[in-house]
This record gives sequence, C-alpha cells and structure tokens, in this order.
Amino acid sequence: MMMKIHKPQICGMALPLMMAASALTFTPAQVQAQSIVKTKDIHLPDYYDTTVRAAFKRGNWEGGKRLLDEGLKRYPDVSTLNELAGRYYYHKKSYDDARFYLVRALRDNNANVEAKQLIINVEEETRNYSSAICYVNELLEIHPYWKGLWRRKINLYRKQKNDVEADRLLERLCHIYPNDAQLKKDLNYRLEQRAIADRKAGDKNGAIESLQQLVNNDPKKEEHYLMLCNLLLQQGRRSEAIDVADRGVSNLPGSYRLIIKKAGILAEDNRYGEAMAFVERCMKHNHSGQLSSFYGQLQADAARAAAKGDPYILYGKVYERTKSQESLDYLLNTAITRGYYDDALTYIAAERKRKGDTEDLLYKAYIVNRRMGNAQAASSLLSRLYQRNPANKDVADELARERLTRAMEMMNNGDYGEALPLLEFAAEHSTDKEVREAAFNRMVTCNVELRRYTAAERALADYQAQFPDAPSTILKHADILSRSGRTEAALELLAKECEEEDDALTRAQYVNAYEEAAVPHIKRLIRLGAYGKAYTQSLRLLEICPLSEDGLQYAVNTSAQLKRWKEHRRWVALGRERYPNDNFYVVKQAALYTTDRKYSNSQDILLPKVAEYMGDSLLIRANSTNSSDWAMALLDRHQNDSAMAVINKAIEYDSENRLLLYTKGLIFEAKHEYDSAYVYQKYYRPGYGEEASFRRHLDGLVARGYRNGLNFEYLQGRYGEEDVITAVASIEYTRKLDDTDAVGVRFNYAGREGAAKDTKSDDQQPGGTGIQLVGEWTHQFDDLWSGTATVGLANKYFPQLMANARLTRNFTHDWEGEVHAGFRRINSYEKRFRWQATGEDSPAWVFDHWDDTHNLLLNLGIGASKTIDLFWLNGRLDLYNMKSKMYANLMLQGKYFMLNDGKSCIQALASIGSAPEASMIDNAMPGTFSRLNTQVGLGGQYRIHRNVTLGVLGTWLTYYTQTNTRTGTEESPIDGVNTRYKNLFNIDVQVLISF
Repeated sequence: MMMKIHKPQICGMALPLMMAASALTFTPAQVQAQSIVKTKDIHLPDYYDTTVRAAFKRGNWEGGKRLLDEGLKRYPDVSTLNELAGRYYYHKKSYDDARFYLVRALRDNNANVEAKQLIINVEEETRNYSSAICYVNELLEIHPYWKGLWRRKINLYRKQKNDVEADRLLERLCHIYPNDAQLKKDLNYRLEQRAIADRKAGDKNGAIESLQQLVNNDPKKEEHYLMLCNLLLQQGRRSEAIDVADRGVSNLPGSYRLIIKKAGILAEDNRYGEAMAFVERCMKHNHSGQLSSFYGQLQADAARAAAKGDPYILYGKVYERTKSQESLDYLLNTAITRGYYDDALTYIAAERKRKGDTEDLLYKAYIVNRRMGNAQAASSLLSRLYQRNPANKDVADELARERLTRAMEMMNNGDYGEALPLLEFAAEHSTDKEVREAAFNRMVTCNVELRRYTAAERALADYQAQFPDAPSTILKHADILSRSGRTEAALELLAKECEEEDDALTRAQYVNAYEEAAVPHIKRLIRLGAYGKAYTQSLRLLEICPLSEDGLQYAVNTSAQLKRWKEHRRWVALGRERYPNDNFYVVKQAALYTTDRKYSNSQDILLPKVAEYMGDSLLIRANSTNSSDWAMALLDRHQNDSAMAVINKAIEYDSENRLLLYTKGLIFEAKHEYDSAYVYQKYYRPGYGEEASFRRHLDGLVARGYRNGLNFEYLQGRYGEEDVITAVASIEYTRKLDDTDAVGVRFNYAGREGAAKDTKSDDQQPGGTGIQLVGEWTHQFDDLWSGTATVGLANKYFPQLMANARLTRNFTHDWEGEVHAGFRRINSYEKRFRWQATGEDSPAWVFDHWDDTHNLLLNLGIGASKTIDLFWLNGRLDLYNMKSKMYANLMLQGKYFMLNDGKSCIQALASIGSAPEASMIDNAMPGTFSRLNTQVGLGGQYRIHRNVTLGVLGTWLTYYTQTNTRTGTEESPIDGVNTRYKNLFNIDVQVLISF
C-alpha cells in the first residue's frame, strides 16, 4: 500500500500564504485600516514589514508599534523589523532604545542601509560624532559615490570641530565631482573663510595659500586676485604679485582694477615704460574711463619721476617737515593709486581731522578698506555715505553691489532671513540690470528656502514685471509650487507649457523639469499607499515623457498593486522591449509567467540572468519563488524527480533560502525518504502558535522513517440483544526492506464458545479456537503506481483461504484511485432435520445437525480517495460473486488529521450493501448475503510518542439473519424460513509501535 502524505498545516494553509508573501511582484500589501490591532493569524516577516511601515508613514505610530511588537515576538532576528523598532523609538526621541534595536538590525543584516542611516541620525543627535562617522564610513564602503553621504561626513567633522579633516574631505570630493557647482562653491567659501581667518591671525602665508587655491578654483573672481596681490606685496614678493595680477587680467580682460594693479606695481618699481606699454595694450580692448585716467596719471608720474625722482618720497619728506595741504593731498591720492593702503589710511585720518567726514574722504576711506579686504569697515563707511546723501546714485549703486555680495555669503551659510533685506535693497537701488536681476533671483530663492512661498511667487512676479525680456520663469514657478506642496499644480503648469511650446530645446527643458517633479511625487504617493493616484500620474508622465524609465517602472508596479493585470502586462511587455537587459523587467516578466503557470518560460529568462548577476537579490528571489512554485506543481502531479531537479537548481544560487529547503523536504516526503524530509523541513520557521503542530509533524516524519513496525489489535463484538461476545486478537510485524518494498506478517486468533463436537440448533459452528496467518507484500513501482498482494490461511472461523491484490494510482490535486480483486474460501451453513416420533400424539420434525459447505467468494472493487488540507476522504465499491449470485457493498470513510503528525486523527465510516463489508468477513465477524447490511463507525488514533500510537474504533453493524425450518408430517414436510435483523456492536483497540 502506498503511504499517503498528510501534509502539515503549513503545506495546506500557511504554505500558500508563504508563497504569496514571496510573490515576484515584490510590492507591499495594501493597508486599508487606519488603526492596527494585534492578530492571532500567522504571518511572515514581510507582512509585518510592509504593514507596519505603511502605518508609520501614515503617522499611526502606536498602532504600528502594537503590530510590530507581535512581529518581533515571532521573528526577533529579522533585520527589517528591528529597524522599524529603531525608527519608532527615534521618532519618540528615545535614543537609547532606538540605538539598541538598530544595532540588532545591523547585526543580522549589516547591509541594511535604512538602519544605518537612522543610527547615524541617532549618534549625531546624541553628539556621538565619532560613532556616526564610523557608520557613515561603513555605508561609503557599499556606496562609495554617494555624494550626500560624503557631505554628511564633512558636516559631522565640522560639528566635531575638526575643520582640517572636513576641508581635506571637501577638497577630495571636489576632485571626484569636478563639475559640481555647489561643491565648488562650498570649497571656495571655506577657502575665503580660511584666508580671512589667517589674515586676522597674522598668518599671511596661510592666507596666501588659500587665495592661490581660490584663484585656481574660481578664476573669474576679481577680488581674489586683488587680495592675493596685496598679501604678496606685504610679504615683499613683488614679482609674484605681478604674475598674479597678469593672470587675473588674462582671465578677466575687462577688469580695469587688475590692469591698474599690475601697472601700479611696475610703476612703484620705477618700471614706468613697462607699465605704460602694458596699459596701452589693455586700452585697445578696455575703454574704461578709470583706465584712461590712470594712464594719464601714470604718464605724469613717469614724467615727474624722470625729472625729479619719485615725487611720492619727496612729498613725504615735505609733509613730515611742513604738514602742508598740498603734500598731504598728493600723498593721499598717490598712496591710494599705488596701493599703499596703510599709508592711505594714515593720510585719510589726518585729512578727516582737518576737514571732518566729507563725502570725498569717506568714499576714499571706503575704497581703501575695500581694497584691503576690510569688508566690515568698508560696508560701514558705504552705509554712512548713503545715509548722508541717498540721492548719490553712484554710492547707492556701490552699496547695492556690496549688499548683494554680503547676501550671497549669508545664503551660502544658510542665513536666508538675514540675506533678504540686503537683496531687497540691491533690487531697489542698483542701476545695474545684472545686479537687480541677480537680487530678484536670490530673493525668490531665499523665500523658497524660508518656506515663504507666497512671497516667493510675489518676488517672481515682480521680476517678470521689471524684466519682461528675461528668460521664461516657468521652471522657477513650477519649483515654487512643487516645494509648497502643490506638486500637481506644478505638473499641470509644466504639462501645459510642454503642449504649447514650439521651440524644441525649451520644450525639452520643460519635459525634464516635469519628470524631475513627477518622479518624487509618484514615489511619495506610493509610499502613502495612494496607488490609484500614483498610477494616474505615472501614465501622465509617460504621456509627456514617453522615454521616462522611472515612469515606466512606476506604471508597472502601481498597475500590479491595483490588480489591473491587462495593463500591467502591457507595461511589462513595453519594458522588456525597451530595456531587454534590465533585471527589473526580467523579474516582472518572470512573475507573469509564474502566475500563468508557465514555470519553464520563467526559468528560461531568469537562469541566464541569475548566472550573470549572482549578487542580485531580486533576481535570486524571483528564481527561488518560481522554482518553489514549479516544484510544488510537479509534486502535485507526482513528478517527484523532476521537482527535485528544479529545486536543486534553484538551491545552487540561493542555498540559504528556507522556502527552497523546506520545499525540498516536501519532495523527500513524497518520495518516502523521511530521514531527508526531516532534515530539510526543519529549515521551516513556524509562526507563533504553530510550533507544537510543526514539531509533531517532524516527529511523524521520524516515525515514518523507521523500518520496523509492531501492531497489536483487539476486536471485540457484542450482540445487542444477547449476552454473547465474539472477539479477535491480532499481532502484526512489518518491515520496510527499502524505499520501494515492504513486507508484513499477521497472526489472528479467535476463540468461540460452543459444543466441542455436535452443535446446537443456534450454533452454526462448534466452539474452539481459530487461527489465521496472513502475509503481505507492498511494492512502489514509481512515483505514480504501487501495488499490494495479500495471502492468508486459517483453520476455522476465518476464511480458510484468501488472496487479495490491489493496484493504486496517484493523480494530480491529491487524488488517488485504486482497483482491487480477491477470493476467499468461506463456509456456509444450513440446518438439517429428522423426523422424531415422541409419541402417538406428538410426532415432529426436529434439528439434527448443521450442513457445512465450502463456497468460493470472489470480489472485484474500485476506490478513490482525496486529500483536502488535513482531511482524507475515501469511497470504495465492492462487487461479490458467490454461487453465481452477485452482491455489492459501498463504503465511505473520512479522517481528520488534527495534529499534523500523519497519525493522530479522528475517523468516521459508513457502509451499506447486500454483502457485508470485507473486513467483517476477514475478521470472522457475522454477516449475511442477499439482504441489507449496514454499518457505521467512529474512532481515531493518537500518537502518544514518536514510536507509539494508540487507536480505537467503534462500529455498529445491523445485518439480516435467516434460518430454515421444517414442519408438517413425515410424508408431507413443509419447509420455511425464520428471519430477523440483529445488531452487532464492535470495539477495535490498536497499539502501533514503530522502531
């Protein structure tokens, strides 16, 4: 007899849930309820991960935490669940608890990026900067080109007061990303700050080094050249100062100040010829009035120097002696022209004592301080000039430029609120269109960064009104709308412009902006669970930007979430056509093949990719899930070897996948290799409340793997209306020779009360002892076919000779069919009478003896059984032939395996027919042919130990009896029949031992 596999609960009920949780769509479950409560259902870790994460994103922290506690109780070592616990405590600012769970998350999966980002936040907020830097370094090992992570590391060093290391990293990052304007701006700002700090600290060499880097990084900034020249001059490095000024003129040919600087240094060295020749060359391309004026002064200086030597020196001596106004005027003007700024400040101070703070002197003081890099003093002087005479347009314009510069520095430091008033002044008072335009642009930026979106829109409108010919501001307007939470309005604005714009280049800019705004918006909608809106926005994105890869991926994922499978298949097909080598679409196509049960097609596209990308977890998981589904389908069709080949191939790439290992255990169970089934099924992790049932199932596998069995059975029957007991005792030994053959021998014993020889009229057989010896052989032909042959010999009570054969065939969906045949040599009894004359008045026919004849009983039958989860149902129809007459019996039975160990069950049966059920005949129990026999029964089995199972079955048999009678005279006998129905109550007790 083929052993039937009673699948554990995880096969019938939890296994589909496990496979659904690992479905190749890999998308989170939709969470409908607004509050999360504990549940007694058994779920896998992915359920808790997606459900709790969705609850946290909706702000339902406490509800999500209750479900998370349940998940952690069942799966304490799952990295994602510990990360979610850390996220909860981080939200609650319970940093010690957050750190505890995040460390656990990283212990079980050090590649959990979200957990590392969270623990970096925890360490930063608790000021454990060194620890935070260590975690950042770990992330950088995995993602070495994560720019934002490098910037965070730099910021951590800043908070640690380690500016040296922070600056070193910033320089390194600029080398890695040479085209990143923001990084370059940050580096230049740091260099400016270092230069200023070094100057204040008296470290002029350090300031010179920083300015040299600034000149290299930003060769278009005039102030850097001038500051560097001044410092080099103060150090006496005049030739280097000339070279720097010359380089500045090359990069900024329109800078009259750099031209004057170089020429001035040459003049100070009495190299007037070189200075004038240099200025003459520059004046051919630069028609600045300041340059022309300087050239005239340079000519005068050259003439005076040629005539008298250096007038500046002579006038200095005169001033020391006479303090004359003429000499003071000359010295002041010459000091400013030549860049003798310290001298100039001295002479300005002397002039202010004489004349007071005239506009001319204040302006000169401003010029000198500005050139010396004394920004604060220069700004103060310029503000005083403006307050004294707001109508002076030159002063107002200069002050607007200065305030724009200061505002830009403040913006670099994130001080947007302080920068706004300065920008407003620059926009209102500057006469330079470029300055005003720059001020308006930065006003928009500051308001956006301060989340003053209405003010930003107003500033943008003012800008458009003042500069109607300026480039379109649609992109800025869309950015403001998007940042203010009106992303859909921004998308509509951009979509409209895309439709109306004729210029291809401008339209491409709008399309790119639309995609940049739509992608994070769709991602946010998906994160919130708004799959319908996300799908609509994905379709709109593909309409405007048909080649958007992100848009296509979102359309694929959201159509699956909405179960719009026809559209989902269309998008997957488009992705496969457009990106044939993209693993994302390979996985999605494979998932559809698996859904359609085209497992071979799925594996055909997955295996080459898996072999090429052995580290791609998405591909590996997809292949594992498809292989597990395919193996289970083959197992359902009893193609065990094919199922094993499929699962072994998948394990080559995913050797630690518990689902694959467990499925392999199920295949071994179907092949009756229970030792191996036990080893592999142990990999399954039962859920909360499932542990005991799963352990019993494993014990059942061990027990079924034993090769020897001893079965003890005692069957006792009692007639309902008579105090008569009939019983049979049995002992059976079975032995599994190998995985295909098993033999057994059974000894039955029956004892009956009654006369030793002559029987009474109500005893068909004399009393005594009956024994029967039965042998049985079972053979498994292959995964589908098995057969059983049985022979038996007995002296009496039992069939004297019996032989049975049964052939069993497994079908798909846990169906099993059988056909069986056999014969039995049984006894039939009939009363015989004799005439007895007891007297003249009362002669009669009386019982003489029972006539015992041997009859051959042939039977042929069919049966079918079906396993449904933990239920096993069976039906059997038998046809009998005896003395050329046909009889039949129909039997139905069912078993419920409530403890999932393959043995423990509750059993019920019922039979009806013109012949008794076959087991009644085999066990020497009464029954009749040709009239109705009915039977019902109820019982069960229970495994009390891995090696021992107890069973009991009670049956109630109602059958028809008849005995022949004879009356009348000796010459004219009259034969008749006495009929009646009798009840027989049986109790069958079993003890099954395996070892």
